[in-house]
Amino acid sequence: MKHALALLAFAASSCMTFAVAQPAERPNQPVFRSGPWFVVRSVRDGGKVIACTGFYRANRHVQLSKDTLIIQTPEDVTGVAFGYDGQAPGALRPLTTGEKELKAIAFSGDDFNALAKSRKVRIDVQTAQGVMRHELELNGLAAALDNIDKGCPVPAAPKTPPAKRRRHN
Repeated sequence: MKHALALLAFAASSCMTFAVAQPAERPNQPVFRSGPWFVVRSVRDGGKVIACTGFYRANRHVQLSKDTLIIQTPEDVTGVAFGYDGQAPGALRPLTTGEKELKAIAFSGDDFNALAKSRKVRIDVQTAQGVMRHELELNGLAAALDNIDKGCPVPAAPKTPPAKRRRHN
């Protein structure tokens, strides 16, 4: 009798689990795209932690958060300068300690605010080989930031129109 009750309890709990189980959310799900920018929703700790990360042209070395843009660089970068919307980049500045540790260029604070309001940014990067210029198109950045600010919601599944009935003569 004891074994039968244990088996019945196990069967009941298993059925309940299946009855209320919901489809698992993908761990790294693209949820938004605007211009060359897209946002990926990452879920960790059983859905308790949600992270929203933007990417530029599917380049994992260019990552956007709600208040920072990080561009990974080779180790030998020693200075950087930014120019917004057709302006020539200003004077080169040395990398911060954080940028050196990350091996990246970080747009944060005033640099990030200027970036968020611009259409294009020129980046001069100083290395042992000289200064190299890079450009990022920023169209779509504002929409990607808005999506990140909203918690990068999963878009609703597209609705399919009902099938048309054929008339049989």
